Amino acid sequence: MTETAQVMRTALDLPDQFAGKLRTDDAAIDGAVGGQAALRTSLDGVQGSVGGQRVALASRSSGHATDLATSTSESLEREVETLLNESREIEDAVTEAAEALKIGQIENDRIREEIIREISNTMKAVAAARQTPPVPTGGQAAVRELMVSLQRKIGELTGQAADTSAETLGKLTGIAGKLGGSESTTASSAGGSTQVASSFNAQGSGSGGGGGSGGGGGYSGGAVTKPRLPVAIPPQPGTGVKINLPNGKTVEAPNETAAKAVRAALSQLGVPYVWGGTARGVGLDCSGLTMTSYGEAGLEIPRIAKTQTVGAEVPSIDQLLPGDLVVWSGHVAMVIGDGQMIEAGDPVQIGPIRTDNAGQQFIGFYRPTG
Repeated sequence: MTETAQVMRTALDLPDQFAGKLRTDDAAIDGAVGGQAALRTSLDGVQGSVGGQRVALASRSSGHATDLATSTSESLEREVETLLNESREIEDAVTEAAEALKIGQIENDRIREEIIREISNTMKAVAAARQTPPVPTGGQAAVRELMVSLQRKIGELTGQAADTSAETLGKLTGIAGKLGGSESTTASSAGGSTQVASSFNAQGSGSGGGGGSGGGGGYSGGAVTKPRLPVAIPPQPGTGVKINLPNGKTVEAPNETAAKAVRAALSQLGVPYVWGGTARGVGLDCSGLTMTSYGEAGLEIPRIAKTQTVGAEVPSIDQLLPGDLVVWSGHVAMVIGDGQMIEAGDPVQIGPIRTDNAGQQFIGFYRPTG
């Protein structure tokens, strides 16, 4: 592979990935919009018919049976009105989503073309510099400067592509949230742990796989920017605090605060899932479980799942300790040790540590106590 081909392949990899995520079937989207509009028109007709029948029924007769029939007709009219409102919301959401995707595609294509132009222009300049006497060693300093400048420009452009993708996916998440919430309410204890490379957290935010399913409670999913935090420092030997797990095993938390948080979380096993719930022993969502458990340990952490990326970052799955948090864009769980974590599914339950959660973006591992 030539130098130009190699540089181009590497530089276009990220925009090509985003293009795959943003690619849509315009005809299908337009069909959905048209179908939703047709449904609304049909419902408009039904609403008018029901209303007319109610008026006619009330004007032509009286008595208990008529009152009951009129009341039923009014109830049906209200239900049709609700369906109409929902239909309008869906139609608006589909249209808005289509517009966001098309704008994202256009911007990503523009960035891709700009990368190609930068590479082409730089390679022409490199070829010219290499002709500087004495050939073939002449102009080496100029070549190095051109390649450094190209790498810097490609980095800027791929960053723009990442921002475009994140912004588009964030808009879609917001649109979906308007139609009835953006949280999942079921957690799965099935499925083994997912292995993560030691440099996983340093690679920036990525998309979690779709194999797992976790409880909601983070209030929103979508793209999230990873915070810049220090790397968690491993505790010194002999400083750990022991915790007895429900399976009979004993593990060590890095400090007393983390140990208390784990014990507090374990005390909530079996508590039902409640969206937005922070009532211990009554109903909890995912971030409600972690926030209140650390609260009982004397440490305040943010309320929403994706903002519980506090303290320090744990760089790999093999360095996780009891009390560490596993954070997604719309879900969070707490590590308890022995390869397990506790999370607010329905109910609060223990399962293997994983990094995938119903397609949500996995943000990373975090140690609130630093």
